[in-house]
Amino acid sequence: MTEQETTTHPAGILSDAEAEALMDPETDPDELTDLRARVRDRLTETLLDLSVLYPTLPPEDFDALFRPTKPVDQSAVRTATQDGLALLVLGMLHGNDMVEMRLRDAIMNAGVSYGEDIDVTLELRRGPLPTIEEVAAHVDEEGLTEQTLPLFDHFLTQTDADLSTLDAIIPDLQTDITEEEKSEIQTAMAPFARCPQTVITGVSVTDQLDDE
Repeated sequence: MTEQETTTHPAGILSDAEAEALMDPETDPDELTDLRARVRDRLTETLLDLSVLYPTLPPEDFDALFRPTKPVDQSAVRTATQDGLALLVLGMLHGNDMVEMRLRDAIMNAGVSYGEDIDVTLELRRGPLPTIEEVAAHVDEEGLTEQTLPLFDHFLTQTDADLSTLDAIIPDLQTDITEEEKSEIQTAMAPFARCPQTVITGVSVTDQLDDE
């Protein structure tokens, strides 16, 4: 079967068929092992390619990629951008890299390339994940915040997280989640190594500056 027959888009790191196999909990384990090995090789080469692409792509190429004309495409690009950033940060954590310095320098250098002087102040406080009881207590005191929402998503997918404890957080979401719905969420999570991100795509720094 040719590449064109298995994909509906130009070749990237994954074909459509490979993406479906990674997302399918019934994919044969041996097939999945071989697929992951191929993806690791491609991702390694793609990561190294970024060192060529960053200094050589002209501004119009960045505009074409990150400012598509259709809103639905813009949303997809922003979602993929956040997933890509999280993937790189997760890789740096696994590689015991200097995350704070790497992010600061990348933002400053990209700002210069864009024609702006960006003053970057980062303070990363790293520690073990809090327990679900600690998250619930924090939400009870301060409400649901940008920091606690990803933690709630994480615990919602954990089979050992008791729904009665999650109940202390759920009212802040203005929704109800039954034990059956929680089980369905956990079943749907079977193919994933981690919880997918919640991504806000409908805002723009440029729009905010234009309004001032």
